[in-house]
Amino acid sequence: MYYKRNESYRFVFNQPIEGKMTKREENSTVTTNVHILDVSNEGAKINCKNVIDLKRDTKINISFSLKSHSFHASGRIIWIKNFHHSSEVGLHLNTDDEYKNNMIKELKEIAKQNKKMN
Repeated sequence: MYYKRNESYRFVFNQPIEGKMTKREENSTVTTNVHILDVSNEGAKINCKNVIDLKRDTKINISFSLKSHSFHASGRIIWIKNFHHSSEVGLHLNTDDEYKNNMIKELKEIAKQNKKMN
């Protein structure tokens, strides 16, 4: 199967990570709980309940924690797959070098822990 992603590192979580996404529009913001299914240095795939109206190119902020770091990034929605009670959403995130370095460090630690458990 061909994926459009050309990123060098994408980590899929065994158990989704809880986080928050804030949808930013002209005169309002709406925050909802999400589950992060996978992450990379400049993107994420999330699952959220269909409680908010999501559209492609909507500006968002996302925040979540891994092991010892909290991550916060702004970005936009790239794609949406709607299901009966939830949506999977692909995000492009605007990240800096510090975010990327911390992300790689945390994901390596999680991968080591997962390897030891198996």
